[in-house]
Amino acid sequence: MTSKELYLLREDYLSRNLEYQCIHHSDWNYNILHNIMYLTRPGRGNNTTYNDVIIMCDTETSRKKVYTSRQVSTLPSGLKARENHVVAWTISIRAFNMNIVTLYGHKPSTLVSTMKKIHDEMSGDVTVMYFHNLPYDHWFIRRFLFKELGKPEKQLNIKPHYPLFVRFACGLEIRDSLMLAQKKLEKWAEDLQVEHQKAVGKWDYNKFRSQNDSDFTPNELEYIEHDTLAGVECLQKTLDIYKKKIYSIPYTMTGFIRDDVRKIGKEHNAKELFNRIAPTFEQYIKLTNVFHGGYVHANRFYIDMMIDDLVQCYDFCSSYPFCMLAFKYPMEKFHEVPDCHIEDILKAGENRAFMFKLIAYKVSLKEHDHVMAALQYSKCVQGTCLNPILDNGRIIEADYLEIYLNEVDLEIIADQYDFQGEMCVEVEAAYKDYLPRWFTDYVFNLFKGKCELSLTDDYINYMVQKAKINGCYGMCVQKSIKEVIIEDYDTDDITKVYKVDEDEDPKKREKAMRKEYDKYLKKHGNILVYFWGVWVTSYAFRNLHRLNECVKPEKEGGLLLYNDTDSGYAVNWDEEKLAAYNKWCLECLHANNYDSVVIDGKVFTLGIAEHKPLKDDYTEFKVQGAKRYAGRCKKDGEIHITVAGVPKKGAACLHDDLNNFTKGFIFPGKETGKLQHVYFASDIYIDDEGNETADSIDLLPNDYTLDSTELFTLEDLLSEEIEVQVYEDN
Repeated sequence: MTSKELYLLREDYLSRNLEYQCIHHSDWNYNILHNIMYLTRPGRGNNTTYNDVIIMCDTETSRKKVYTSRQVSTLPSGLKARENHVVAWTISIRAFNMNIVTLYGHKPSTLVSTMKKIHDEMSGDVTVMYFHNLPYDHWFIRRFLFKELGKPEKQLNIKPHYPLFVRFACGLEIRDSLMLAQKKLEKWAEDLQVEHQKAVGKWDYNKFRSQNDSDFTPNELEYIEHDTLAGVECLQKTLDIYKKKIYSIPYTMTGFIRDDVRKIGKEHNAKELFNRIAPTFEQYIKLTNVFHGGYVHANRFYIDMMIDDLVQCYDFCSSYPFCMLAFKYPMEKFHEVPDCHIEDILKAGENRAFMFKLIAYKVSLKEHDHVMAALQYSKCVQGTCLNPILDNGRIIEADYLEIYLNEVDLEIIADQYDFQGEMCVEVEAAYKDYLPRWFTDYVFNLFKGKCELSLTDDYINYMVQKAKINGCYGMCVQKSIKEVIIEDYDTDDITKVYKVDEDEDPKKREKAMRKEYDKYLKKHGNILVYFWGVWVTSYAFRNLHRLNECVKPEKEGGLLLYNDTDSGYAVNWDEEKLAAYNKWCLECLHANNYDSVVIDGKVFTLGIAEHKPLKDDYTEFKVQGAKRYAGRCKKDGEIHITVAGVPKKGAACLHDDLNNFTKGFIFPGKETGKLQHVYFASDIYIDDEGNETADSIDLLPNDYTLDSTELFTLEDLLSEEIEVQVYEDN
């Protein structure tokens, strides 16, 4: 009997004889798991088998009724953080395209022993179990995991206190599904339209609970059951959409796109091109300095001012994908260019890529009232920007600076700034051409597919296609050398290393980094060159500043208020200039033999500046700085906010009055839902009420005080006296 025939036989048997249950962990017949099939991962040179089952776990926690002093920590703000304990857990199991069971219990020790029992009852070597937001649950149960399973065999942390996966020697592996979904469970279940949705509102988080409480109320049981049922159904849907098996599902959403790109790239010998043009280690380090990220900025002259004119937002249609298709990129290994000047770089920049360090003396904006300064203080070589006048991190004036740039950045900077003296050093160049056709065709087809799906009711595949196209840029800018976060399970210390034991010795650190970079170059699956992503970002930066030029001059009533990477908010846009910009976008696409996508008479064009009437119109608008703005939307008459660190629902705190959106306004954490994590590290102990307790997290309401950028008047800037500081040698 073949594996497929056996699978169908067991699937038929279980579908006829098994009725799904939500049941206490001690009452279920675990022998049912003997029917679970296992899969062998192909092409890996080993016979490791994976249990063909989808499992989602979750915990719920509670504060204690009574605390001793050792269980309380007073924060600098005066808030008191308290140790918590697990009071409920569930494990949902899905196999053969059906929900098998949801097990539940109260204590963390029984959660861990049940996880191990499930694994032991199946015949495969590896069992994968997911938690949605693993970092939270893992911190509460890790001491119990160590006690039952030993210290992890392997763990990958993407930042402190954030494990992406944890693997134990017995074959049990726990993973984070939040990084895979890139959205909260409620949204994930809603987007994938699975049968069981998160039972929002049926669990009282303010209730004090004990592990010794009697069974849950119907609402409580439904809440914890649906959390993990929705999880396994979302995972099943994800596996089906991307045609993956439990052993091949990536850890993050970007992994799905990476698999597609690697497969197509292999057919076009992409690794050969990568090997020819990939930067050296020294060039890679320089490129990380050239990379400047997105541009987010506000008009310094209108900070905290109410704009009651019509403010309209224009944003780019798929900004980064457009840049990938429309412009040329370095297509050879960079080589040194001696005696090169700004004029040389600007003149040759159409067909040659340059990366270099700009050294400039007496730097100032050509127009002191220019509101979107380009030079970024944080990207200057450390300690080299002398006596700067800053506008929320952007340089208005400086006596001296050193900064790494490319020719695309330089085009905007040379247009905005005057230098009394300048020179370009460490100049390297490469000829430019369009990105490989197989890759740009892949990006364009994703865009086309997204456009087609946007006109249908197929919301699920539309979201999949949208995630894919957004991930193409991310693959290009992933760091070639990744720090590994090592957690000491005995001391709880967390260190960042490059896969070696190292101290602060710079030579040892560089040696470790070189070793990792060599591994990156040799890895067969790496086929997208890092500097392509750097140039994508620069092109998007240039396009945004060109969009800013489409606002009418202030003497004609124009007013540019805000930029956010691929969008601009302004009063009185110049329709003719916008039309000309959009025409230029189409011409850039035509030059590389791409065009608009036309579906049922509706035209979609990559890169163009778009405006959605009403939705992107604001009758009132106020800005406090980068990622801090608010407006009354014309469509619904409601105030909408964008404040980094404050949930959108925090707009209600303004009480329908935009005048409240001012420096010093406090968004209360209790109303916005913004929380801060306070970590407790503790060995396992039993508290006075019999609750098993160990490491825990307290989530406290986190108030956010609205701040604004430093204000400068034109007179301040023009009258400022600057002197170069002279440092004496010690």
